[in-house]
Amino acid sequence: MSDQARQLRSKVSMKQTKTIAIVSGKGGVGKTNVAVNLAIALSLQQKRVLIVDLDIGMANVGVVLGESARRSLMDCVKERTPLSAAITEVSNQLHFIHGGSGFTELVSFSEDDMTFMMSEMRFFYEYDFVLLDLGAGANDHTFDFISSADEAWLIVTPEPTSIMDGYAFVKLANRHANDLPIAVLVNRAVNGEEATETFERLELVSTKFLEQSLRFIGFLPDDPVVTRAVKAQQPFYLFDRNSDVSWRLDRITTTLTGVPIQERNFLDRLVSRFKRRTSSTR
Repeated sequence: MSDQARQLRSKVSMKQTKTIAIVSGKGGVGKTNVAVNLAIALSLQQKRVLIVDLDIGMANVGVVLGESARRSLMDCVKERTPLSAAITEVSNQLHFIHGGSGFTELVSFSEDDMTFMMSEMRFFYEYDFVLLDLGAGANDHTFDFISSADEAWLIVTPEPTSIMDGYAFVKLANRHANDLPIAVLVNRAVNGEEATETFERLELVSTKFLEQSLRFIGFLPDDPVVTRAVKAQQPFYLFDRNSDVSWRLDRITTTLTGVPIQERNFLDRLVSRFKRRTSSTR
């Protein structure tokens, strides 16, 4: 791990603030959708959450949240203004920062730029969770941010190409930050069996060729509610809290907060299945 990454990790990991880098091996796996809905779910459990959009030039977090940022992280670094000025308040518990359309300039940051940025990140301590939404894939420069987190959450789907790209990320992480814990979330799985098989395939090659252990944190189902929520321009967790995908996300947040979820009864499951059946016939 680079010295900058070590300094950055020490800056953002104090005072019980949990930092998670949300990453993927390729685009199109629903990474930002997972990050945003995870942030919302945590905030509704009365956790203070900051999501930092570092997906180069895309500003997808703001789009999913339905919010636009007035300033960006890059603006603040260039102008030497407090990074807190780039915060957009979605709610009292949920804030986000956009990296900026010029975030690619990070590769040319001077030592003074990095020193300023790291000193300004002290306000991260105010949050229970800081989620870093990184662009698809990774490179030598973005790993300063990824390896600074307490852990990385790798988002994959059951598609073979996604598993291959996920392995490529694990391989890169093994080279740049072999002490970084990596957890795997399988998105758009048909069921738990498919999700487990997907994880085991990725874990097998990672263990065999890299001696890299992975942790399975759960899965999100291929739920029609997600598509309907996107069309309605709403995060799925707010669009339908009783959907299968929202319930599964609650199970995942439990691993972070320790707050038990209410198990669904027969009628809850029946209503959920009925909704899925009717939506699939539209």
